[in-house]
Amino acid sequence: MGRYFYKVIQIQKKMKKLNFLAIAMLCLATIVTSCSSDDSDEPIVLAPETLTGNITTTTNLTADKVWILSGTVRVMDGGVLNIAAGTTIRGDKASKAALIIERGGKINAIGTANAPIVFTSNQAVNTRGIGDWAGVVICGKGIINQAGGTSQYEGGILGADVANYGGTDAADNSGTMKYVRIEYAGIAYAADKEINSLTLAAVGSGTTLENIQVSYGGDDGFEFFGGSVNAKNLIAYRCTDDDFDFEYGYSGHIQYAVSIKDPLIFDNSSSGASNGIECDNGSTEVVTPVNKPLLSNFTFIGPGVGANAKHNSGVLFRKGTAFVLRNSIIVDHLKAGFELTTSVASDRLATGESDFKNNLVFGNEMPYKVSGTLGTTFTTAAILTAFATNSTNANVTLANTAAAGITSTILTAPNLLLTSTSPAKTGASFTGLTGFDVVTYRGAMNTTDWSTGWASWTPGTNVY
Repeated sequence: MGRYFYKVIQIQKKMKKLNFLAIAMLCLATIVTSCSSDDSDEPIVLAPETLTGNITTTTNLTADKVWILSGTVRVMDGGVLNIAAGTTIRGDKASKAALIIERGGKINAIGTANAPIVFTSNQAVNTRGIGDWAGVVICGKGIINQAGGTSQYEGGILGADVANYGGTDAADNSGTMKYVRIEYAGIAYAADKEINSLTLAAVGSGTTLENIQVSYGGDDGFEFFGGSVNAKNLIAYRCTDDDFDFEYGYSGHIQYAVSIKDPLIFDNSSSGASNGIECDNGSTEVVTPVNKPLLSNFTFIGPGVGANAKHNSGVLFRKGTAFVLRNSIIVDHLKAGFELTTSVASDRLATGESDFKNNLVFGNEMPYKVSGTLGTTFTTAAILTAFATNSTNANVTLANTAAAGITSTILTAPNLLLTSTSPAKTGASFTGLTGFDVVTYRGAMNTTDWSTGWASWTPGTNVY
């Protein structure tokens, strides 16, 4: 009987070896097959593939390749660029690579929390830098307040017929971007002519923008030139100029957004000043339709009072703009938390066309600042402060960062969740507003970190 069991055991061992060899052969066959098809999820196996020129039909970028943008790549009217979850697209520095979605073209870049789509520099790990490539520009047929209802991005610096935008279709659809990172964009085409990380030019409300992070951009993080596109879950991280810039009649809703400034990264141009928000109107203060972004649940983390002097304010409203900014946190900015300048923008706030309500403002050099030539109401910072903190507007000025219940503002590992005792956990109000999630807390996050899995705070060392 003992010999019988011994033989059985020996047979079982031999069968295990055969099974192991069979599995190994199957795995080898799978690897070989993956290397010769477009179904692989291992982009480092294949050589990079260059994307250049104009896209006029439906083009699919898959995650089994690393894609190199070379020069100005344009998705033309009728063209569609589909980008699969987990795909990496690298911008070539030498050719000043840019991706332009022209009017009538579409981009469908739909990643997931576990497999984001990444636009980044083509430079090696630890050598990537601000402005290595241009960025992503989406041009729509939405409404802008410029003469003739149309314009061209940066006056045609990308090419004579490149990046024209505007029209009459407020609901225009330029596609979908979800779970996307854009890193190291903002290359300078000429003096003071850098490209934003993500430009939304007359993009209509039919377009979807959710869970997008821009990092280390050489100009603005997100810039909206008119249009009415809505957005959720946006992050601007260590960008050079303004993190969110609105002008030319933008009228969309944005909820849950983060602005994080680096004290050593700033706009060094002669007229530059780095803000969390810069909000204008158009070519004149009174041009219509009036620029009026509708914003709620932002968290603005400034560079600190010891930052370079080119840093400015958390939010700057000027040049005739209207605005709504509610339920947000503004902390640690060099010049001011909230800055108001020019007479028409001031008057729009005084008369109720704009509102700034239920926000927490603290840890800034000064909470409220007025500058330039204002209307007859907000002639001093003291008058503006009294207005902002009255019972109707209910903005709260706290003593310091610790009082707000935010546990960390460390650049390399931001923690934007609220502690159990944070005053930001309550006090939000959406009275008179539509188009927003109704929540009780102020700021971009409460107890759930929606950046987990897809955002990155260390893009320079990521291996793509």
